[in-house]
Formats: sequence, C-alpha cells, structure tokens
Amino acid sequence: MNDIAEKWGRPVAERGFAQIPNYLLLLNQFLGRENRLAPVELLVLIQLAGSWWRKGELPFPSMRTLATRCGASERQVHRAIGRLEALGLLKRVSRRSKGIIASNAYNLEPLVDILGEVAKAFPNEFPRKLDRPVVSLEKTETAPSTTADDDDSAPRVRRRRRRIDPD
Repeated sequence: MNDIAEKWGRPVAERGFAQIPNYLLLLNQFLGRENRLAPVELLVLIQLAGSWWRKGELPFPSMRTLATRCGASERQVHRAIGRLEALGLLKRVSRRSKGIIASNAYNLEPLVDILGEVAKAFPNEFPRKLDRPVVSLEKTETAPSTTADDDDSAPRVRRRRRRIDPD
C-alpha cells in the first residue's frame, strides 16, 4: 500500500483500487472493426469488472449507478449492456430481494473466457511475476522472560518478518 499511497496520495489510496486486466483495457485492438466496443460499452465493462470483488459473487450495480459512474444516461447504459450481452461478453442475471425485483447481476465469466483467448492469441512479451515469494520468519534475538507468571523458563524468541526480494 505504501507504493500506491506514494504514487497516488494517501486519500486516494485509502479509497481502494479495482483490479482491471490490461487485456480488457486493450480489448478493442484485438477485436475486428465490426465488434469493437463504443466508449460507453467499454466503460460499462470496466465499471462492472471494478464492481466484481469475488469469484462466485456476481456484481450487481444498478443502471442508475452505472450511468452515474460512466457519465452517461441510463438508456445509454441499457443499450450498452444489451450489446455486450449480444457480443457474448456478459450475461444478465435477474435478481430478487425479498421477492421484489432488484437490479440485475452480471455474470462476467464469458468476458473472462474471451480475455483468456485473447491472451493465448496475443501473448504478453513482458509477463509479470504472479507468484509472490514466501515470507520467512527469522530469529533476530532472544530475551529472557521477565514476568513472574511465566511457567516455562525458556527464553522468549522475538521474530521479525523478512521479505524475500524476488529478483
């Protein structure tokens, strides 16, 4: 978080960040001219991806929320979602809350599959390391116990986390 706070400033970093795949940001360059997304369509996809926090829990922002976030009308967002569904990039899922119709949820698995195909067809020349190194615990010093309530006479071991640099 320190790198993010240093880069964007603490108030911005404290609000949080969404994970958006670079292949999604670059999607139009991999699509044929007839299937390229309009700016609102791409922005709706990015907003939905930013609302998808956990696999298995579908994002469900309302049309009004999406319209506000995209700077578009609800009608434009509705049309964009219809086209994204027609292109096979997402699936709308009806939701009910206590028997009342609620905002749609959006299944983004079709988008995940398509981005996987794009990644295969256009492999990344400079892939990032996804596996982080294991953090080990290292003995730093021992200190004798000083409280009278300690039952064992073994010295306490203070441990310090050490980050292993992957490079």
